[in-house]
Amino acid sequence: MSLEECKSALQDSGLCILPTETVYGLACSALCPHAIKKVFFLKGRPINNPLIVHVLDHDSAKEICVTNTRSKILTEKFWPGALTLVLPKKKCIPTEITAGLNSVAVRSPSHPVFREILEMVKLPLAAPSANPSNKLSPTSLQDVIDAFGAKCPPMIDGGQCEFGIESTVLDLTVQTPSILRFGPITKEQIEEVLEMEINSNSSSPHKKLNQSQKSPGQGSLHYAPETPLYLHSNHMKMLKSEIIDKENIIIIPKDLIPQTEIENNKRLIFLPASNNSLKTAKVLYATLRKADKLMGEKIHIALYPSTSQLFTAINDRLTRASTERV
Repeated sequence: MSLEECKSALQDSGLCILPTETVYGLACSALCPHAIKKVFFLKGRPINNPLIVHVLDHDSAKEICVTNTRSKILTEKFWPGALTLVLPKKKCIPTEITAGLNSVAVRSPSHPVFREILEMVKLPLAAPSANPSNKLSPTSLQDVIDAFGAKCPPMIDGGQCEFGIESTVLDLTVQTPSILRFGPITKEQIEEVLEMEINSNSSSPHKKLNQSQKSPGQGSLHYAPETPLYLHSNHMKMLKSEIIDKENIIIIPKDLIPQTEIENNKRLIFLPASNNSLKTAKVLYATLRKADKLMGEKIHIALYPSTSQLFTAINDRLTRASTERV
């Protein structure tokens, strides 16, 4: 699909698959309720789960939400980029976008293809991850094709996503800013820019959220592979357990595997080194997809001990994807 064809589709209440620096998005006009309903239907997305609206910059955000000094400071530092801000919405934003709430989640993507489309359509675009609701997010165009098959909307290929996990979401509608979803922009980075401590109120995984959410990614059993995922408290305990000899798939950082016979286990899948959060995040969903294809009874993986860099976000995704904690 050409950029011009994508522009026409989006301006005519249609859908389009677009690349972002985080994951691939299922884009539509954020001002068109009819188009927004198409997105929810195709994804099978609960109506209490809002969509993030994508804009070019802070000035563009002012057209759809009420900005403030904090939003200005943060966008000067992190936009375009993987930080989503929750702010009071303006009337032009349909309630279908916001799950009926008076706030809207907004960000400015850095991917050049998405930015060019925003400049062409001159519309804010909603763009949740281009996959069925609660399943693994797509980090390549092939992931999208595999997810939607014949139902796949027109697509633009932007290559592999830079980060591989979804944006950080920060709530600015409360007195003390609060992280609603962990992502590439860390709590420490935000606190340094705002020169204040902030809260981390990402909802407890597996908690049933029947009420409307301020942010995507807060529901139970999110980002999940098809195969049941068993989450261990640490990698060494996982390797010492009885799972090695069974029909299980084991995912582990390559630097943590001991020099034993399990190195040749065909159901052993390696992640990047345990101290490299950027590389780990980038391939996390692809690795879980690879594990799915091995058709094992269970996938076993462990939490990372570090909370630095992107490891908090990685652990959050693993926890929400897990069937059971071990």
